[in-house]
Amino acid sequence: MKKSTRAVISAFLAIILLFTTAFGAYAADNSGIRAAAGAVNAVINGAFSLLEKFFPTPDFLTVDEYYASDSENFYEGTDVFLDEPAENAVWSLGFGKSSIVPDDLADGSKTYYTGGYFTQKISSVYDDQGCNAVALNDGSGRGTTVIASIDGIGVNNGYIRQIREAVEKKLLEQGIISDINAININSTHCHTVIDTQGISLALIPKIFRNMLAVLPGVDTVKSIDEDFLELMIDGASDAIVEAYLNMETGELYYYETAAIAKDEANGLNLDDEYSYLKNKRYATEAYQNFIACFKFVPYDESSAPTVFANLGAHPTTINRSTDKLSADFPHYIETKLNESGINFMFIQGAQSPISVRGDMVQTESVVAEVEAEIEADATVSDYRSAKKLGYEFARLILEAEENAEKVEPVLNVKMKECTVNLDTGLVELGVAAQLLGVTAVFDDSSSSGYSLITEVGYLEIGTDIVMLTVPGELVPQLVYGDVVTADEAYLNTDWTIACTADLIDSSKTVLVMGLCNDAIGYIIPDNDYAPFIADSLWNTDLGEKAFGEYHRHYEELLSAGGSAGSCVMTALNELVESVR
Repeated sequence: MKKSTRAVISAFLAIILLFTTAFGAYAADNSGIRAAAGAVNAVINGAFSLLEKFFPTPDFLTVDEYYASDSENFYEGTDVFLDEPAENAVWSLGFGKSSIVPDDLADGSKTYYTGGYFTQKISSVYDDQGCNAVALNDGSGRGTTVIASIDGIGVNNGYIRQIREAVEKKLLEQGIISDINAININSTHCHTVIDTQGISLALIPKIFRNMLAVLPGVDTVKSIDEDFLELMIDGASDAIVEAYLNMETGELYYYETAAIAKDEANGLNLDDEYSYLKNKRYATEAYQNFIACFKFVPYDESSAPTVFANLGAHPTTINRSTDKLSADFPHYIETKLNESGINFMFIQGAQSPISVRGDMVQTESVVAEVEAEIEADATVSDYRSAKKLGYEFARLILEAEENAEKVEPVLNVKMKECTVNLDTGLVELGVAAQLLGVTAVFDDSSSSGYSLITEVGYLEIGTDIVMLTVPGELVPQLVYGDVVTADEAYLNTDWTIACTADLIDSSKTVLVMGLCNDAIGYIIPDNDYAPFIADSLWNTDLGEKAFGEYHRHYEELLSAGGSAGSCVMTALNELVESVR
């Protein structure tokens, strides 16, 4: 934060402090910070609303019109659910992979903005940015489900639907009418790759460019780099088509690694062996503290096995000032598994407040290997944490294979479209300016007049593993329980919606595929949602004196709004209850 900005905030807080001193501290509740943040936020939202008047009215459907029409490039899943494998059923799986690194970045002739750091550009390539995909079929005749993973901060629903359309078109061009019942596309949330969403400094000139669309013959543009968008759609669809065409029969196994979330500072997970994860926002154990692994072994021994693994954790181990593209620790997990002759795909989980601690890796063999690489090439030191964490996670995945158990060939899939109301804010401004590749509608029930159409999903892989899909960065407690209580929540109210895992048979393992089929931002409990300005006002010494102990609210900066949590979780719970 610039000194001038801090000076303005400090002066504002000094005024607030005079009043809070007179009327007593707000240690017991958050009324002080709510009043201060609400006042500043009203000014900011007023500026956003004024700015929006300069844009042409978007050509959106109303929410009622949308649901009355046929959804384009949306899959509902399997028609019926099975409780046991079909007669003579057997698994089939195909793996596909593509790189989406532009030639003009590889040769250094063009620079691109990163996805995770608003102002940072990359001008060269260190490892790769790509898309991996698996096509999975349980042999029941109910179709093939695709799970794909793109190296990127997030991919909006409109672009997801373009990828799906490209897949079907490419298969038809080969004379193939697909039996695909779902295409679920996850983002790894890597920060030091090309921006896949269009939230970077590049959007500012495009804001003013889209104002010109009020003139005849001038169309709006998206904030994402349009050449890269075309490459991403083409590359992702290529990987999915390759996976679909490569399907072969075999056996599927499931296993979990050792626990990796020890956090002694907060007294959590003290029985865990490795201290590689940390919950930045909440002092709670209610998140996935292991890597969930699926391994497919083809009957054809000449074919490579495939592992796809799920973990909720931010890939942010590389210095944000880097000018080189890197897909962070997921890339180095893949590197190690490839060396073992295994195809690999990383699936990001419920990772909203979950960060990684690559510096905590102490495994001698891993540390020695990375240090040897650095000794041979000093530039590798910039990727020390990414490599240590990736190699370590790969080691844990390979060592845990001995615990693998067969998964019966049952794949039940149900997808659901749902509506998420948009508050006035940064995301809403991007929607109104038609900069983001979202699926948006007019909605009178929303405070901004807009809502997002997005997707949630329920996948049963085998008879005792459930993978839920959510369209953003989910606070994992919303699924697993232990949601922040009224005493600690920003609004001093309770969360009243059931935690999804409680609605699922307790004998089933529940996993989450986050940032799936959309990137609506952070999905936070409604009772703990603050205007994003609250974090800047509160996270200072003076702010704590005025408002009491600071509680993190950074995540609200990029969120659909204060009801995103309840909108998504209500839809997800309804979906779960519909298939029980």
